[in-house]
Amino acid sequence: MDNSSSKVLNVDKDFGGDLEQAIAAANDGDTVELGRNTYKTDGIELNKDITIDGVRGQTVIDGEGTSNSVFTLHSDASGTTIKDAEITNGDNGVNVTGAKNVTLSNLDVNNIGIENPVRNDGTHNIGISLADADGFKVLDSEISDVGRKGIGVIDTDGGIIDGVTLSNINLAAEHSQSVDAAGIKLFNTNEITISDNKLSGVNAFNIWDDITSNTTIDGNEITGVGDDFLAPEYNTFVRVGGIYVEKTHQTTVDNNKVTVGNDDFYAFDATEFSTETMVLGDNNEFPSTDIGSTDFWANEEMEKKVAITEDPDAADFSLFADDFYNGGTYGGDNTGDTV
Repeated sequence: MDNSSSKVLNVDKDFGGDLEQAIAAANDGDTVELGRNTYKTDGIELNKDITIDGVRGQTVIDGEGTSNSVFTLHSDASGTTIKDAEITNGDNGVNVTGAKNVTLSNLDVNNIGIENPVRNDGTHNIGISLADADGFKVLDSEISDVGRKGIGVIDTDGGIIDGVTLSNINLAAEHSQSVDAAGIKLFNTNEITISDNKLSGVNAFNIWDDITSNTTIDGNEITGVGDDFLAPEYNTFVRVGGIYVEKTHQTTVDNNKVTVGNDDFYAFDATEFSTETMVLGDNNEFPSTDIGSTDFWANEEMEKKVAITEDPDAADFSLFADDFYNGGTYGGDNTGDTV
């Protein structure tokens, strides 16, 4: 992109503090500059490649309890950067759907999906949600007090989650494992790196690598697995763990440190199929492990194809989604009403 004519639009000076008006006036390549202020919204839809730049610790973007995502980035927002801001009070914090090469850095994402949990739809109550988001970067951020999942990545080829602190995820147990409660969850991805992150207070799997290829999980610190364990009332099939590697192809795990506060749960768990190609380094600190645990297949043939393909666009999870949720591996979990 030719940025020679790009502009800096100051929300406070140029638009009287109206963030949405400033974004509407911006063109591809422009920077929308936020100040030491709180900007209220019921959800911002981005369809252009811009930079949204705040003042870390002093810029707040407040969804005021909206049932929408605070930010939604569509495919035309590929290349967008959002940095140095607090994002709070939404159904999701940042929802990336089809936008490539997005950078999210120095963010404080909090109070997401707490007041209005949506039980039986895994696309809600997520701090940062990334779908079809090839080349994303989530860097040096804090994610806390989230109803379902801190970071979720699906159908994505290439990405980095680095230097993120996640805490207080799914503590109210409104969501079970089978509808994607997790600290960080990957599904149908290739070449994702999860590195140098810190996780605590996660009432679910802290890092869940599920039906992926070429994931790297390196240098993460997970504290107190199971300390805050609480099962949702509507489904007792719930597991908590440090790192769970399930039905994956060529995952590498090294230099991670996990402490466990509840002996019912493992620091590290890798299913049998994953162990066939997994590289488990010598520098992990895992007080308890389950290597070669049971693979719970909904449709074994299709799930293996999804894991091995290395091309998320070629995988078609929809072919066995009904098996997965309606009477299959996790059948019955969708009995919870939306509340």
